[in-house]
Amino acid sequence: MTTKQFCLVTGGSRGIGAAIVSRLATPARTVFFNYKTGEAEALSLCARIRQTGGSVEAIQADLAGRDAVLGMFERIKQETSELHILIHNASEPLTPKRLQHLDWDADVMPQMNVACRGFLDCLQAAHPMLVQGSRIVVLLTDALFHTPPVQMGAYLAAKGALWGLVRAASKELLPRGVTVNAVSPSMTKTNLLRNYADRAVEIMAGDHPQGQLATPDQIASVVEMLAVQPGYLHGANLIVNGGAGF
Repeated sequence: MTTKQFCLVTGGSRGIGAAIVSRLATPARTVFFNYKTGEAEALSLCARIRQTGGSVEAIQADLAGRDAVLGMFERIKQETSELHILIHNASEPLTPKRLQHLDWDADVMPQMNVACRGFLDCLQAAHPMLVQGSRIVVLLTDALFHTPPVQMGAYLAAKGALWGLVRAASKELLPRGVTVNAVSPSMTKTNLLRNYADRAVEIMAGDHPQGQLATPDQIASVVEMLAVQPGYLHGANLIVNGGAGF
């Protein structure tokens, strides 16, 4: 008899997060996901998944606040005492701004709060629910490891700090049999770029060796592999950039 799995995807109402939720939600696996403001998108995603037999629940929660994270986990604990998959995808929108114009409180801390504090709060809340074989996958960015676009300093600072937390988590959770990995996509066609001019996005796509940005489902397929397929990867960062940086 197959035991039902339970999964949490942060930032799951749109973009890469929604693609991950769509791939992971099945009759045998309930996927919880949080959204900050996109209630209509979250409910629409749930409806589409349930029409195909998937099991999914949307929870409104702002990952920048610890109380909201704890409330989200209280809701999850009403259904299960175990968490088999944790995907940390939530991120603040990118706001193009050069370093000399960045304000730490207004620009950097919102990125840090969602990426780093959000992950740490989720990890602490999930800690007693993790079991042998649980999987954690964190979304970073390819821009950390290759030449970054300009005006992304706040975002890169948060993702760089998040990579440090991922490495620490992989070391600490290994003895419990919990695997921790990261996926670093290149620029992807998502709402994360909504503050960039259309022409700027076109230029980024044109500069890519394939002449296009990644799609959310292309990134989600790699996350799904790390989340559900048995394997030896642990503490790894898979760069998914379609050949950029070669």
